[in-house]
Amino acid sequence: MDFLTEQEISDLLVELGVQLRQEGDTSVFMEIDSGHTTAKHCLCNDLNRCDGDVGTSCFEMNAETMITSITDAVHKIHEGRTLMIPVGKWRSMFDAVAFSMASDESWQEFDASATIKLNTRDPLLFESGDEQTLVELIKSLMTYGETKEQGIFLIPVGAPLLIHVQPGGPVKFWFGNSALADEVREVYTN
Repeated sequence: MDFLTEQEISDLLVELGVQLRQEGDTSVFMEIDSGHTTAKHCLCNDLNRCDGDVGTSCFEMNAETMITSITDAVHKIHEGRTLMIPVGKWRSMFDAVAFSMASDESWQEFDASATIKLNTRDPLLFESGDEQTLVELIKSLMTYGETKEQGIFLIPVGAPLLIHVQPGGPVKFWFGNSALADEVREVYTN
């Protein structure tokens, strides 16, 4: 795991058609524009409804199934490099997972060195050996996170996909091609 600067991924964001939307003083939300999106999916439940538009395919499920579905999707799309970008500053996300990730050695080593980045939104790159930590972090965030500001965005490097994970849900997917959308859909429809 290693932090990158926002400038280092600016070309990738442009290539994907990612648009940024500021909300309040601390939150920045992302989505892929309609010209770059071939499919949109949303995993939601009664407590955390999807506010997707007509073109969004919604999949209702309980909270436990939602967590399993997003972690299965991450296993499917993480092909060695995945970017994680916080909605708010890293500090709020790190605070949400502090206790639940305390037993993860690689996270604890990283957490100790990450203090200089806690007040930034710099992207965090997970390499192939970091997949288990990435999955545990998402589970922890979905279970213990409480606010939208503690949400994250995931971008698998080399795949036209943006995922927005909010604590408790919903989880939103923007796909840049139909084949990838069909492949990932399998993990939450089977």
